Amino acid sequence: MGLFDKIFSKVPEQDKLSKQEAFAGIALAMAGADGSISQAEWDGIVTYIRRLRLYDNFSGPSFDKMFDKLFRILKSQGASALVASSIDGLPEDLKLTAFACAVDIALADGVLEDEEKDIINQLAESLQIPEQTAISIIEVLIIKNKA
Repeated sequence: MGLFDKIFSKVPEQDKLSKQEAFAGIALAMAGADGSISQAEWDGIVTYIRRLRLYDNFSGPSFDKMFDKLFRILKSQGASALVASSIDGLPEDLKLTAFACAVDIALADGVLEDEEKDIINQLAESLQIPEQTAISIIEVLIIKNKA
Protein backbone atom coordinates (compact mmCIF):
# COMPACT_ATOMS: atom_id res chain seq x y z
CA MET A 1 0.00 0.00 0.00
CA GLY A 2 1.45 3.37 -1.07
CA LEU A 3 1.44 6.59 0.91
CA PHE A 4 -1.52 8.02 -0.98
CA ASP A 5 -3.49 4.81 -0.47
CA LYS A 6 -3.04 5.14 3.29
CA ILE A 7 -4.05 8.80 3.34
CA PHE A 8 -7.08 8.47 1.09
CA SER A 9 -8.27 4.97 1.92
CA LYS A 10 -11.21 6.24 3.97
CA VAL A 11 -13.56 8.13 1.72
CA PRO A 12 -16.16 10.21 3.61
CA GLU A 13 -19.71 8.93 3.12
CA GLN A 14 -20.87 12.11 1.36
CA ASP A 15 -18.04 11.64 -1.15
CA LYS A 16 -19.03 8.09 -2.19
CA LEU A 17 -19.53 8.17 -5.93
CA SER A 18 -21.80 6.37 -8.37
CA LYS A 19 -20.14 4.79 -11.41
CA GLN A 20 -21.08 7.83 -13.52
CA GLU A 21 -19.65 10.22 -10.93
CA ALA A 22 -16.55 8.03 -10.54
CA PHE A 23 -15.79 8.02 -14.26
CA ALA A 24 -16.31 11.78 -14.55
CA GLY A 25 -14.32 12.27 -11.33
CA ILE A 26 -11.24 10.65 -12.81
CA ALA A 27 -11.53 12.87 -15.88
CA LEU A 28 -12.00 15.99 -13.76
CA ALA A 29 -9.14 15.08 -11.40
CA MET A 30 -6.84 14.75 -14.38
CA ALA A 31 -7.93 18.08 -15.82
CA GLY A 32 -7.54 19.79 -12.43
CA ALA A 33 -4.27 18.12 -11.42
CA ASP A 34 -2.17 21.14 -12.37
CA GLY A 35 -4.40 23.58 -10.48
CA SER A 36 -6.46 24.79 -13.41
CA ILE A 37 -8.74 23.34 -16.05
CA SER A 38 -8.08 24.59 -19.56
CA GLN A 39 -10.86 25.02 -22.07
CA ALA A 40 -9.39 22.15 -24.14
CA GLU A 41 -9.45 19.88 -21.08
CA TRP A 42 -13.03 20.83 -20.18
CA ASP A 43 -14.16 20.36 -23.78
CA GLY A 44 -12.45 16.96 -23.76
CA ILE A 45 -14.33 15.89 -20.64
CA VAL A 46 -17.69 17.00 -21.98
CA THR A 47 -17.14 15.48 -25.42
CA TYR A 48 -15.88 12.20 -24.02
CA ILE A 49 -18.68 11.81 -21.48
CA ARG A 50 -21.50 12.71 -23.85
CA ARG A 51 -20.46 9.84 -26.15
CA LEU A 52 -20.67 7.16 -23.46
CA ARG A 53 -23.75 5.00 -22.96
CA LEU A 54 -23.02 5.28 -19.26
CA TYR A 55 -24.61 8.76 -19.36
CA ASP A 56 -27.58 8.02 -21.64
CA ASN A 57 -30.09 8.76 -18.85
CA PHE A 58 -28.39 11.96 -17.67
CA SER A 59 -30.10 15.28 -18.31
CA GLY A 60 -28.61 18.78 -18.03
CA PRO A 61 -29.53 19.13 -14.34
CA SER A 62 -28.09 15.67 -13.60
CA PHE A 63 -24.78 16.69 -15.17
CA ASP A 64 -24.78 19.95 -13.22
CA LYS A 65 -25.43 18.16 -9.93
CA MET A 66 -22.74 15.57 -10.67
CA PHE A 67 -20.09 18.14 -11.56
CA ASP A 68 -21.00 20.34 -8.58
CA LYS A 69 -20.25 17.38 -6.30
CA LEU A 70 -17.02 16.54 -8.13
CA PHE A 71 -15.78 20.14 -8.15
CA ARG A 72 -16.49 20.37 -4.40
CA ILE A 73 -14.27 17.34 -3.76
CA LEU A 74 -11.57 18.62 -6.14
CA LYS A 75 -11.48 22.09 -4.56
CA SER A 76 -11.66 20.97 -0.93
CA GLN A 77 -9.50 17.83 -1.03
CA GLY A 78 -7.46 17.97 -4.22
CA ALA A 79 -7.02 15.85 -7.32
CA SER A 80 -5.53 12.82 -5.53
CA ALA A 81 -8.49 12.61 -3.17
CA LEU A 82 -10.91 12.86 -6.09
CA VAL A 83 -9.05 10.01 -7.79
CA ALA A 84 -9.27 7.91 -4.63
CA SER A 85 -13.00 8.57 -4.29
CA SER A 86 -13.52 7.81 -7.96
CA ILE A 87 -11.63 4.53 -7.92
CA ASP A 88 -13.88 3.23 -5.16
CA GLY A 89 -16.97 3.78 -7.33
CA LEU A 90 -15.54 2.61 -10.65
CA PRO A 91 -16.59 -0.84 -11.87
CA GLU A 92 -13.92 -3.18 -13.23
CA ASP A 93 -15.18 -2.95 -16.81
CA LEU A 94 -14.64 0.84 -16.91
CA LYS A 95 -11.09 0.97 -15.53
CA LEU A 96 -9.19 0.88 -18.83
CA THR A 97 -11.66 3.30 -20.42
CA ALA A 98 -11.32 5.74 -17.50
CA PHE A 99 -7.52 5.52 -17.67
CA ALA A 100 -7.53 6.18 -21.43
CA CYS A 101 -9.93 9.09 -20.97
CA ALA A 102 -7.71 10.61 -18.27
CA VAL A 103 -4.58 10.33 -20.41
CA ASP A 104 -6.43 11.81 -23.39
CA ILE A 105 -7.54 14.79 -21.29
CA ALA A 106 -4.04 15.31 -19.87
CA LEU A 107 -2.63 15.48 -23.40
CA ALA A 108 -5.43 17.65 -24.83
CA ASP A 109 -3.77 20.99 -24.12
CA GLY A 110 -0.43 19.88 -25.57
CA VAL A 111 1.44 20.15 -22.26
CA LEU A 112 1.91 17.32 -19.77
CA GLU A 113 2.58 18.86 -16.37
CA ASP A 114 4.36 16.98 -13.57
CA GLU A 115 1.13 16.94 -11.56
CA GLU A 116 -0.66 15.30 -14.47
CA LYS A 117 2.09 12.69 -14.75
CA ASP A 118 1.67 11.99 -11.04
CA ILE A 119 -2.07 11.44 -11.45
CA ILE A 120 -1.50 9.16 -14.46
CA ASN A 121 0.94 7.10 -12.39
CA GLN A 122 -1.48 7.04 -9.42
CA LEU A 123 -4.30 5.92 -11.70
CA ALA A 124 -2.29 3.16 -13.37
CA GLU A 125 -1.23 1.81 -9.99
CA SER A 126 -4.58 2.19 -8.24
CA LEU A 127 -6.53 0.73 -11.17
CA GLN A 128 -3.99 -2.13 -11.36
CA ILE A 129 -3.35 -1.56 -15.04
CA PRO A 130 -0.40 -3.64 -16.26
CA GLU A 131 2.58 -1.44 -17.09
CA GLN A 132 2.77 -2.51 -20.74
CA THR A 133 -0.96 -1.85 -21.21
CA ALA A 134 -0.61 1.61 -19.66
CA ILE A 135 2.38 2.38 -21.88
CA SER A 136 0.48 1.26 -24.99
CA ILE A 137 -2.51 3.46 -24.10
CA ILE A 138 -0.25 6.45 -23.46
CA GLU A 139 1.65 5.94 -26.75
CA VAL A 140 -1.55 5.78 -28.80
CA LEU A 141 -2.97 8.90 -27.15
CA ILE A 142 0.27 10.82 -27.70
CA ILE A 143 -0.08 10.03 -31.40
CA LYS A 144 -3.78 11.02 -31.34
CA ASN A 145 -3.08 14.38 -29.70
CA LYS A 146 -0.12 15.43 -31.88
CA ALA A 147 -2.24 16.98 -34.61
